[in-house]
This record gives sequence, C-alpha cells and structure tokens, in this order.
Amino acid sequence: MIFKLGGKLRNKILVMMLSVAIVPLIAIGFLALHTTSTPHKQDVASIEENLINQKAEEIGRFLEEAIGIFELRVGLKEIKDIELVQQRFLLTGFLEEIPELEEIAFISLTGKESTRHSRVFPYGVPSEELEDQKSVEKFLTAVRGERYLGPVNYTLKGPVVTIAAPVSNRNNVVISVLAGDLNLTKLQKLIERSQLGNQGYLYLVDEGGFLIAHSQPKNLTLGSLVGTGFVKNLLGGNQFLGFEKQTRYESFWGKRVVAAGKFLENRRWGLIAEWPLDEADRVIRIIRNQIFVAFLVVLLATILLSIILSNLIVGPIQVLESGTKRVAEGKFDEPVDIKTGDEIEKLGLAFNKMVIGLKQLEELKEEFVFIAAHELRAPVTAIKGYLSLIADSGTEIVSTDIKKYLSEVATANQRLVQLVNDLLEVARSEAGRLAVQLVSMDISPSVKAVLSELKPLADEKKISLVYGPVPNLPKVSADEVRLKEVLINLIGNAIKYTLGSGTVTVSHEVKEKTLITHIKDDGMGIRRDAQAKLFEKFYRVQDPRARNVTGTGLGLFIVKTIVEKMNGQIWVESEENKGSIFSFSLPLA
Repeated sequence: MIFKLGGKLRNKILVMMLSVAIVPLIAIGFLALHTTSTPHKQDVASIEENLINQKAEEIGRFLEEAIGIFELRVGLKEIKDIELVQQRFLLTGFLEEIPELEEIAFISLTGKESTRHSRVFPYGVPSEELEDQKSVEKFLTAVRGERYLGPVNYTLKGPVVTIAAPVSNRNNVVISVLAGDLNLTKLQKLIERSQLGNQGYLYLVDEGGFLIAHSQPKNLTLGSLVGTGFVKNLLGGNQFLGFEKQTRYESFWGKRVVAAGKFLENRRWGLIAEWPLDEADRVIRIIRNQIFVAFLVVLLATILLSIILSNLIVGPIQVLESGTKRVAEGKFDEPVDIKTGDEIEKLGLAFNKMVIGLKQLEELKEEFVFIAAHELRAPVTAIKGYLSLIADSGTEIVSTDIKKYLSEVATANQRLVQLVNDLLEVARSEAGRLAVQLVSMDISPSVKAVLSELKPLADEKKISLVYGPVPNLPKVSADEVRLKEVLINLIGNAIKYTLGSGTVTVSHEVKEKTLITHIKDDGMGIRRDAQAKLFEKFYRVQDPRARNVTGTGLGLFIVKTIVEKMNGQIWVESEENKGSIFSFSLPLA
C-alpha cells in the first residue's frame, strides 16, 4: 500500500502516536536537564570556590612567610643597634638563602640606610649610593613597630613588592628597620600549579587590575583588567563565591566563561577563576545532545510506525471506500480484496456479500422495470390510438363537453406514454442495452430540425429560438437519432423552464478536438445545491414556480447517459433568476 499524506485518520493516528511517544520524552528530557544542570552548576561553583580558597590561603601564607623573614629580634635587651659588620653578614645570607629577594637594606632610626645589598651588589652597594628613607612610607610604618607590604611594582624581572619590618631587641624596642624588594615569581609558580579542568585558569590581580600571576603564563599581560566589569566589581569589595554568585560572561581573552572570584581584603587584590563554558558545561551538552538524538530517533520511529499502522488501518478503509464508489456507480462485479487477517478482513467479506445482494436486487429491479415498462407500453399506446379516433370523429358521436374531457385524458395518457418510454430507456441503459451507432455527421441539420419541431411550443409561450451556427463547423462522431433525443430534451427544458417570454439560444464552440454545444435560456435558473443532483434519476428541482411544469425526472439522466455513450460530457452553469446554460461536448470526427 502506498502512503498518502493528508488523510484525517492518518493525521489523528500520527498525532496520537507522537503525543504518546514524544510528549513523555520531552518531559523526561527537560526533567533530566533540570535535575542534572543545577547540581552540575553547583559542582562547578564548588570546584572554583575550593580552588580559590586554597590558593588564597597559599598566597596569604607566602606573604606571611615573606614578611616574617624581615622581622628580626636581637637577643640582648639593651642593644640599640646592630653592628655594621653583622648587618652585612645577615644581608648576604638573606640574598643567598632567598632567591626571590632583589635587594635588602638596614635603615637606622635616623632614616638613613646603613647598608644595602642587591643581586648586582651582593656584598653591599657603595656607601655614596645609600639613600635617606626617613620620609618614605615603608620606613615610617616599620619604625612605628608595624609591618609594611607595599604595592606591586612591575619590572623587567616581573612583579616586585616592597616589604619592611621593624628590628627590635628583647624589650620590644625598635632599634632599626629591615626593608627590601621581593620578586613575586614564587607567587607566579604557586598560581601555575592551579588545576581547573583542561582549559580553566586562575589569575591574581592587584588593586589596579594589573595581572600579578596567571596559571597560564602565556596569558600574562601588562594591561589593566578593570575594564572587564567583573574584575572591577570584585576589586570594589564584592565576593563572587558559591552557586548563587556564580557569573557567566565573555572574558578578557575572548571566551565565554563561568567565573568566581575572591577579594583579598588585607592586600586589596583579586583572585579570579575562569572556566570556559565549552568545557565546564560539557556534561550538560553531552546530555542535551543525547536527549536530542533520542528525540530524533523516537520521532522518526514514531512517524515510521504511524505510517505502517495507518496503512494497516486506513489502507483497507480506502479499499472499502473505492468499493462503495463503484457500487454507487452501479458496478457490482468488482469485489474488494482485503487481506489483513483481522476484523477489517471480515468487514471486507461482509461488504462483498452485501454487494452480491445489491447486484441481485438491482438485476431484479431492472428486470421488473423493463418488463413493466414493456408491458405498459402496449396498452397505453392502444389507449392513445382509441382516444385519437374518438377525438377525430364527428360531433354526432361524441358531444363537445365529452371531447373536452377526453382531451384531458389524452394529455394524461401522453405523459404516461412519456414515462413508460423514459423507463424503458433507463432500463436499457442500466442493463447495458442502450445502443448508439456512431457516425461522422454534421450537427447543424439536427439542431435545425429540433428547433423546427419545438417552434410551436416556443411560439405558444412567446419565446424566441435563436441559432447561429459557426461557419465551416467540423463534423462530430455521434448517433443522429440519439443526438436528436438529447437536443429535444435540453431545448425543450429550456422552453419549459422559461417562465413568460424570453429567448433560447443554441451555439457551438470548438475546443481541444471537441465540439461543445451550448443551450442558453432566460429562465428561472437553478440553485447551486440542486445543480449537483440534476443528472440523477427521478430528481426534479423543488421550486414553487415550476410546479406546473410536467416531467418524469428521468430526462437529464437519459441525456447524460446518451452523451457519455457517445464519448462526450455534459454540464450546467446556472444562477437563480438569471437563466441557465446546459452544455455538452462531442468528439470531432
């Protein structure tokens, strides 16, 4: 069976199948995404938060250790300063033991550097290069007994921070200040050891938004990151830790990321973790793709199954529908063939039995109509003859009044004769005994003969008959006698259904190897709902204006049968109160 689109039952089956299969799948898919998405986002937030907190502790510990190096306490209570030789010894040792130290110096309480050692001058800079630090913040802070950690300075060797701390004796009296510059390369290595998936990274910025360290060194830049918005908000004192504070945006490096950040208040630095969404949401994306693939598979499977199921159901129904159309056309010799092995096959067998019964009933009806019409024809013809003899006799036999009554009887008998003849024609048609002899002929003489025959009827109703044949009209293939029957019926109806005076026009039109004949009237017209039934047996238009028009309701059925026997077609165009045009086509000879 071939699948056809558009059937209502097929559509219903498809919709039901899709509803049963797809709706639950969509619901499950949304539920799976929801139940997976939220915990996954929470996991991402938790991973970033844990990493940030861990690195924040390590950074704090590193700075504490760095500052702790500068805090010296001498053993004697009354000592007021450390000897210069001992200062130099200590500074040399610091440079050797702490590779991150760029330079370190002792500053006396007067603010003057007593000695300073650096990587360039590991044993001390020349005395003339020693500087006065009494107005410098690092000295002022340390001499008050407080620790000092300055802002980050960016050098060719990397970021450097200045540290200063008081040197005290055992009585906690500040006797000197120890200050130096610490390279933050160790901090960079500490950040580089961060692991956030394969693509995620961690970075540290100072209060100005400049990068101190990055877990991916290739991303180190000298520019400020404050313009990214997230960094600016973070350095403003906001914390972005946990699921509720998790943020998604396009990073400074042009990737969509999910980010978390911590503001290190004691230094006013920002520690930020960014995880590209391509990797962070990979699990969700995999699940979403799996759901989408499952959806497509189920959708295709559902459509395929619905096609198969609808064919199993609708196919036999279409076979039955075709069978009913054949029965409606009077064809009883083509049983339906349905092999489904179920109740639909039983229905097909029952339909075939019904068709056999209808065929027998139709044969009985046709036989009865044929016999009855044939048997009625003889007596009604005899009655007609005797009535004609009586009507033609002189007044000495039948009085004038009786002749009037006999005239009415003759008219009624004529209608009965017409009915019997029509019934015989219908019986012959349905029995396949309506014969036509097709010959090549000119249609004009037949039209003129019929118009001449019907002229008295038209004159009686003051109706004009107009016929203008087309010059050089081609011949048609038709039966001359049957053609006249068609013309008499159609032109006669045009005259009968034109109430009052008017015009009946006959014309021809050659179109696509056929000759079309049009019979146009000025009659009362035909309703649109009645036009489809005009050519059915015994159908007459129900219109009060036509109650006095006689007829059997078989004429147009016979006309249609004859035209189709001559390989033509017949149709009507009409509008109420504007007349009708009956047209029939015949093939050119």
